[in-house]
Amino acid sequence: MRSADDFEAVLRDGNRLTSRNFVLRAGPNGGLHARLGIIAGKKAAARAVDRNRAKRLIREAFRAVWPSLGAYDVTVQLRNDLRGELNPAVRAELGSLLESFARRIQAHTPQRDRQ
Repeated sequence: MRSADDFEAVLRDGNRLTSRNFVLRAGPNGGLHARLGIIAGKKAAARAVDRNRAKRLIREAFRAVWPSLGAYDVTVQLRNDLRGELNPAVRAELGSLLESFARRIQAHTPQRDRQ
């Protein structure tokens, strides 16, 4: 996702899931596949290197579950500085967050649409 309108639509109307370090919001996009938007502000992580690390880990986790997300716009917002967190722990947190959203989507999708 790149346009401000896309971000605003998801932030305004999207489903919300939270974890210790991240907030995930998502809404249908009317397209053919899922799109990712990342929000990593200076309030959450002051150093650019920390924000870039978070964005890299978010993209990596998104790619792992991308096929199961359907046609949704997904935003992941960084809540806390990850400087004290190890990469495997952050990957597990993000994976759990994205997989729980994927399960939520599949539970609300009619059986005939899943094929």
